[in-house]
Amino acid sequence: MTDWLRFHVSTLQAADRYLVSVEHWKDFFDLERKAGRLPAAITVRLLAPQLQARFRDWRFKNGVGGHTVSRDLAALRGALTWAWKNQRIEHPPFIADIPTHLKAPARDRVLAMAEVAALMDACAGRDDREHILRFIVIELGIAGRPESVLELTSDNINLERGLIDPRQPGRVHPRKRRAIVPIAKAVMPWVTGIEGKIVAYRVPIAEKNREPGGPTHLVRETRSIKTAWKTICKDAGVVGATPKTLRHTMLTWLAERGVPKEQRMTLAGHSAQDTTARNYEHLSPQYLRSAIAEVDAYFDELAKLTTAHLRYANDTDANEPLAA
Repeated sequence: MTDWLRFHVSTLQAADRYLVSVEHWKDFFDLERKAGRLPAAITVRLLAPQLQARFRDWRFKNGVGGHTVSRDLAALRGALTWAWKNQRIEHPPFIADIPTHLKAPARDRVLAMAEVAALMDACAGRDDREHILRFIVIELGIAGRPESVLELTSDNINLERGLIDPRQPGRVHPRKRRAIVPIAKAVMPWVTGIEGKIVAYRVPIAEKNREPGGPTHLVRETRSIKTAWKTICKDAGVVGATPKTLRHTMLTWLAERGVPKEQRMTLAGHSAQDTTARNYEHLSPQYLRSAIAEVDAYFDELAKLTTAHLRYANDTDANEPLAA
């Protein structure tokens, strides 16, 4: 598993989620050792159906959903398959997935505009939630996968050409592509004047606690917003939503507004076009024009319910560089 993470997973998109699954397996193995059901050295031969069943039961008892358990099993399966392909083991054991009926239903939740406004209002005026508000605006603005928004840095923002390129240098995105997206009007102030991570937890340091010449703000990189998201949803009275719901909400809005399917597929990272087209289509003035026009229309409608997302590129406080 360690070598699989190092030599294979590290080149993939959202590698952190696989690392989390491996940590779950390590915790489970430790519990099995303490119970006397596993020796200190665990071999592939020990990954029997009975052991897999105990892992599934353990994860479900921890309150996680079917998709999460399935992802953990897929991590073990992936590590074994990689080891087999690289001739480190002779035969990978069969790792069964959980039954389909135990997996959560499709995530088709769409947020009403009033719900989005409530989420934004729950963040407005609070330094400790500004990074969540920034995430919400950008997520709606590019309809990308949440992990791609959380990974954005100032290097991904091309203000001169008005584009956000969420691709990461040296990273391979073979299945879950990331589209280069024109910056919507409402998004522009949220990505202007920032150095380093775009979405970062940032709160002022009390003047009495500041060191002479030291930073004025506490800055912490944000790799996940799950905990803060749940708190904000509770405060806003929004039920059954995840950060990914924002993406689905915008893609649904674009479909309802008649945006061409090709543009929606490109935004979603599902474009089936050839490599040449994907590499150069964003150079055209017409690139995603209809989609971004409707993104702007969404924010215009949203402004009738809240002004929390409205910022101005010349607002110094709003765009102070996120430097520690």
